[in-house]
Amino acid sequence: MKRQAVNPPNDWGAGFEMNQAEVISGFKELIKFSGQTSLVPDDKSEMGLSVKYPGDQRKQLEFILDAIDNLLKQAGMNRENIIHINFFTTEIEGFLANYDVYSNWIKEAKIRPTQSAIGISQLVMPEMKIEVEITGAR
Repeated sequence: MKRQAVNPPNDWGAGFEMNQAEVISGFKELIKFSGQTSLVPDDKSEMGLSVKYPGDQRKQLEFILDAIDNLLKQAGMNRENIIHINFFTTEIEGFLANYDVYSNWIKEAKIRPTQSAIGISQLVMPEMKIEVEITGAR
């Protein structure tokens, strides 16, 4: 797979470990993730699930990124295969304050995938602060 970064002259996305656009060629397979959250099985809850690290966006993001690593591995891929990320958060300020968690994680792969950070009013459970969708290719 070949990646060609497309950025404006000032490349302001570099500070966020992102390209404004990427031309991706030479791939045969695409992987699309459902939104990854910090939900865990919980027999005591009505839904059978509860939020790990309720209200703690930093810990939730760390948990989600670990889950993404595990799913990529199950698919025979790794972070280098990520081509786009969507972040959905109920607290943009908190997301930006904890952005280093993502930034350090993605720097290890030496890539800058395109991304969007979207502020929303709520996720499926009030204690959830962030959900992450990934698209990958190889």
